[in-house]
Amino acid sequence: MDILRHSYRKKGQIEFWFDEFPHSPAVLTPIRHYYFVRYVKWSRHDPPVTRKDLEKMEILANTMLGTLQDYRKRKAYKSPLS
Repeated sequence: MDILRHSYRKKGQIEFWFDEFPHSPAVLTPIRHYYFVRYVKWSRHDPPVTRKDLEKMEILANTMLGTLQDYRKRKAYKSPLS
């Protein structure tokens, strides 16, 4: 999965479009020092978005924004190796 483009919104939110879901933008919201998916404007032209897809989106977005280190420190983070 790759980021196609992104757009800044109000209150620090960022809207991302991903290549696997080109018609369904994901809105990420800042919490502490990282971003998480607040919601996805899902389109029926795209496949259903799973929790694994949401995690990939969060990792890609936080990597692009330079906040991946803080994202990995959160309690709910599970290493891909575990």
